[in-house]
Amino acid sequence: MGTPVRAGTGAVRDRWPLCSPAVPRRLLALFASAPLALVALAGCGSEEQGDTPELVLERAGDDAEPPGDAPPPTFPNTATTNTVRVAGRDATEDAAGVAAAVFPATSESDRPDAVVLVDEDDWQGGVAASVLTSDAIGAPILLTEGDELPAVTAGTLARLDPPGSAAAEDAQVIRIGDAVPRPEDRQDAVISGDDAFELAAEIDRFSAEAAGEPSENVVLASVEEAAFAMPAAAWAARSGDAVLFTEKDALPEATIAALEEHDRPDVYVLGPESVISKTVERELDDVAGQVRRIEGEDAVETAVEFARYDTGSFGWALLTPGHNFTLASTSRPLDAAVAATLATNGTFAPLLLTDDVSELPTALRSYFLDIQPGFEENPNRGVYNRVWILGDQATVSLAVQSEVDDLTELIAVQGEGAPPDDAPAPDSPNDGSSPSDRGPTFGDFADDPSLDGGSTDAVPPSDDGPIGPGGIPAPQGPGVPP
Repeated sequence: MGTPVRAGTGAVRDRWPLCSPAVPRRLLALFASAPLALVALAGCGSEEQGDTPELVLERAGDDAEPPGDAPPPTFPNTATTNTVRVAGRDATEDAAGVAAAVFPATSESDRPDAVVLVDEDDWQGGVAASVLTSDAIGAPILLTEGDELPAVTAGTLARLDPPGSAAAEDAQVIRIGDAVPRPEDRQDAVISGDDAFELAAEIDRFSAEAAGEPSENVVLASVEEAAFAMPAAAWAARSGDAVLFTEKDALPEATIAALEEHDRPDVYVLGPESVISKTVERELDDVAGQVRRIEGEDAVETAVEFARYDTGSFGWALLTPGHNFTLASTSRPLDAAVAATLATNGTFAPLLLTDDVSELPTALRSYFLDIQPGFEENPNRGVYNRVWILGDQATVSLAVQSEVDDLTELIAVQGEGAPPDDAPAPDSPNDGSSPSDRGPTFGDFADDPSLDGGSTDAVPPSDDGPIGPGGIPAPQGPGVPP
């Protein structure tokens, strides 16, 4: 696949040879900005017919006027049959994309009551604040940069135009930390603390007041190991359970005080003993009810174990097909917070993780195989999985997206009356011939890297203004900085 070329003042063109084997199967391009226009579509043919056939997509110039009902430019821009990518080049763009997908803001019924603002460098604040996206307040998370609102954040906030949350004393904006800028002409609330432990405890108190009572369960996450803490964000959004932080070998006073206010909640320690030690577990005995640990050998496995986990009153319990998931990279911890909105609002997707740009981790592949949908006779009676991928191709490659798509596809499975395992395949000769005599099979091509045309190159920055996910201009509107 060719690398997109962006000119400083000209058009944006992605050139995709339609007949090339490099184009991943079932890849669909969803272009969410109305100024995108189809310029040319050439038919497939031989070299004698002229230049290589290609589909050329071009964004109209600055003089073009989008129709009034044009969808926001930050909608996810790339999808396959079973995946949707929010293609932000950073977590700030991903936040705008997720907010636009969940809250189109075309009427009063599809806009949030409030929005949470978190600094782009505060992953602990983002993970803890994910509880504010749960039902009590339902606020999506957007990101700020120092003392400024990035253009994509300001534009998204202007488009969402939250009316204010009654559960948050009519605040339209909830700022996580004193340093987060206050948007003009918006009623706001601020939650602050001297460190990550105190901030998480204050977020917990704010959430408990909005919900009417503290949560019965608490997730205890590492303040030092972001990748192990990331899956807590989705569960907090789904359940309303608090996320508090600990050091590896000591339970901080602020966390102890917060747990005491819950009146001996059940505490779920997230990560192995190398991340949160047995010493912390013993300290929890004085302030917690039952203490359980959710763990894997690494962050990827821990996220999978969390998705499987079930006590009857806590855990995703996703052991069968028919569910939504989000997939983020361990290299971008704040993607966990901005994806939290996808764990509620009818999606209810746990967060899965990858620690490799170009290859799907073994633990994740195995999990997807375990829950792959299947049907015996009628596919219309089947259930489906869908995976939301956070980040551009420099974060999660197109090859990984394509593999995830394959692993989540509804497939035919053997039912009762299927031929025995030792029976010859219907199209295979029962003559003792070797596989090499029968020609290549799917397995012969499955691991051939030459068949993957995906690019993991990052999209270069643009000179003509703020750019949203997928190279689409950031939204403009009231409050957008020049």
